[in-house]
Amino acid sequence: MVARTLTNDPAGAEAQVPDWLMGPHLPVTQGDIEVFNDILGDEIDSAYSSTICCCDFCYADFKKHWPDVAFREMEFQTQAMESWWFLEYSRMVDIYNPAEMSTLRHFVTCLRCGRVDSHNLWLYEHLFSDADEIEEAADELLVLGSKTPFLMLEHQFARRVLEQIKEMFATASRRSVSEALYRARLAADVARLGQNPAELSTYAPPPAAFVGEGRFNHAGSPMLYAASSPMVAAAELGRPGDRAHVAELRIGSELLMLDLVDLEEGATGFELMKALASSALLLAPNAGEGWLKKQYVFSRFVADCARAAGFDAIRYGSTKSVGGSNIVVLEPPDDFSALATLVGHQELTGAEADRRY
Repeated sequence: MVARTLTNDPAGAEAQVPDWLMGPHLPVTQGDIEVFNDILGDEIDSAYSSTICCCDFCYADFKKHWPDVAFREMEFQTQAMESWWFLEYSRMVDIYNPAEMSTLRHFVTCLRCGRVDSHNLWLYEHLFSDADEIEEAADELLVLGSKTPFLMLEHQFARRVLEQIKEMFATASRRSVSEALYRARLAADVARLGQNPAELSTYAPPPAAFVGEGRFNHAGSPMLYAASSPMVAAAELGRPGDRAHVAELRIGSELLMLDLVDLEEGATGFELMKALASSALLLAPNAGEGWLKKQYVFSRFVADCARAAGFDAIRYGSTKSVGGSNIVVLEPPDDFSALATLVGHQELTGAEADRRY
């Protein structure tokens, strides 16, 4: 058997083997490892039109930064594989001989963290560039938001978001909300307060004194959150197994909507807003109880930008339902009947949130 096809005998100081494993292995150079991973990257791109986005060592960090990708993107969820399996069924076994493969397969390198020899690889390609820079900005903004939130606009990424929302407002137009929206209340709360589930007022935003910090609203600033379906509305309460009254509402007013769900690929600002809508800055899951929710600091900043620009509402993806979306009306009128009418109501049991991969 010929020991080498593409690699060369390395000098002693250049020789690398997977010394964390029992051998024997064929010594290779760093250059051999880099060429091997370049060819692997071409094979992955050819077969899946993707790249290695994370591995076992950095999977949790990827999900932390891009919760909506791990939650909603089928490409990410289904294109995970054992690295050895991919190599075995790729054309690389025709390029390298078995002796080379027995060593180089341990040097498959994750593009995200640079670690080698991960058992699993996840393949995915963002629809935007500069993911590394956006992750760095997200980390900085989450720290800035929890320590000095009033200085948020000192960060370049925050300024970019503000300017982009202003640009989107310049071309936005008012439109009717043709689809029904659904708003849920815990049945226990409705009963405790002596409210009638058949009345519109039961589903109005709560009084300012009872409003804590939400994904888009500041404490003491009521907004109207509504969902795309009854089950999504009940799930958004975050109380699986509890009974809820769910109202079907019709919005009578035309709204200027900042839509972060149906973003048009190729449109001005698409990459920035798609990155924002996929990231922990906007769609981090609710992390426990408490008054101050640090994961909502930047999403509240986005709402402030939208209100300042002139938008009436924001549409965004549900963090509980893969196929669901929500709308938040940023400044609902004191007279709720001026905004919405009650079509009907039903009682449902809150469901568990869809699985996060």
